[in-house]
Parts: sequence; C-alpha cells; structure tokens
Amino acid sequence: MKRLKIVVTGGSGRVGRQVVACLAEAHEVVNADLAPPAGACPARYVRADVMQLDDLHQAFEGADVVIHLAGLDYDWGCPDEAYINVNTRGSWHVLQAAEAKGVGRVVLCSSISICGLQEMRPDWKPRSLPITEEHENRPVYAYGVSKQIAEVMGQSFARRGRMEVVSLRPLAVVMPETLPGYIDFVDTPDRHWLFYYVTAADLARAFRAAAETPGLNGESFYIGADDSSHPEATLEWTAHVLGDLPADRDKAWFAANPRASVFSNAKARRLLGWSPTSDFNALRRHAGGLEGV
Repeated sequence: MKRLKIVVTGGSGRVGRQVVACLAEAHEVVNADLAPPAGACPARYVRADVMQLDDLHQAFEGADVVIHLAGLDYDWGCPDEAYINVNTRGSWHVLQAAEAKGVGRVVLCSSISICGLQEMRPDWKPRSLPITEEHENRPVYAYGVSKQIAEVMGQSFARRGRMEVVSLRPLAVVMPETLPGYIDFVDTPDRHWLFYYVTAADLARAFRAAAETPGLNGESFYIGADDSSHPEATLEWTAHVLGDLPADRDKAWFAANPRASVFSNAKARRLLGWSPTSDFNALRRHAGGLEGV
C-alpha cells in the first residue's frame, strides 16, 4: 500500500480523532479543523474553516486524499438554516478546493439521514428490507436534506473526471463514552425507531478503506453493524414498529442472521473490503467500553 497524504477536515472531533488515529497507522495525516484536538494526536494540525476557501486551499496542498468530516451534527440540534449553510456550502468548498489542488479523491461523510427513514414519518416507510443504497431517499429534516445535497454535489464533481468522490453513510455512531446512553435510548419501552448502529472503531476502518481502495468513484455506502441493537428478531420488532412489513424482503438475509440490521452493509463489504467487528449483545455485556470489538 502506497503511503498517502490524507487531510481530514474535522479531525479534532470525537469521530475525527478515531479516523485520524486509524489512518496514521499507515499514512501521513493532516488534521484540518477549527480547533486542535484535545490530548495527543498522531497527525499534524492546521487550523482550517470549511467556510473559508483560502483555508482549504492551504490545508489541501500536496494531499492525495481528503476525508471531509467537518460539519454540524444532527445531535447538536442546530437551526435548519445552519445545517443547510454549513453542511452544504462547506462540502462544496471542500470539493472545489480539493479539485483545484489536484487531490485524487474526496471521501464525504454523509449520513443514514439521507434516506429520511430514520425520521419515522407515517408517510415514509421502508420499501424493502434490508435497506440498500438503491432505496429511494426522501428526507424532510434539514440535516438529512443537507447530506443529500452534499452527495449530489459530490456526484457532480465525480462526473467532471478530475478527481474521485466517495460518500460514506454511517449509521448511529456508538463510542465508549456514549454507549450507556445509547443503550438507555434503545431500551426505552415502545421505542419507535429502527435500532441501527456502528461502532466508531469500525467506522474509522471504513474511512480508511474508502481512502485506500482503488477504482472507486461516485459510490455511496451504508456503514453499519451486521446486527441491530434490538434484542428480538428483526422481522418481529420491525413489523411492530412499522405496522406491517414491505413485500420486498430478502428472506435469506434474515434467515442467515435473524437479528440482522435493517440497513445492508453488503455493498461496503463487496467494494471496500470492509466488514464490522461488533456484536451488540457483547456491547451490552461490556457496557463500560468498546475494547476488543
């Protein structure tokens, strides 16, 4: 594997720090963020604001790959206009600056929210199970819309043919410090949700695979665990949550793993050579941390 120079926007964040550490095992990494990371970091830090093109032009100098993590997270509860402004315009700036500086590939951090199904609207339910990247996207909330726009912009740059663009759609990211709260959330009686997750460690490996795997362009990937965070068989609790099941179901998928996630990671396995390592029952037993997963 060729040693790459990889710039990570938002590398000081909780997910960003894990991605930077994973990449630094094999590559030169630059953390481009508004603030330096807390504690030791294996990457060189440069201050950069994704809303300022000049900052990005300087940060991306000599980069082979840019991984774009910077933005406003759904959990922050920001105003709608802020999600649209920062997440969409910031992504455009990253794509524009990367292309101008001759970067070979940009990996965008999209989101499961792009599909709109996590909004649990009565008028928008899964058309098939498991849900794949081919499923239609109908987000209503501004955060999901901002991610959909960012992916569309990424595809436009991919079509230009001057650099490759790949989008990863993480499911709910679980970290050691957030695991207890996540368990409390999913264990709330009558929780009306789709019980998906991915560990931060597995997500970091997916970003590394997206940076390293040759021949990818214009592709999007759901990045999630094999299993759900619900203790019951998936088709049983899904029927309860949704009211009924879609006619289009992959019976073999759920026969092989009765607690399989409703979101398929098969495409990431096939094209990225990535696979998750977690098991939610094991996480429950070791709720104090994610060591060994």
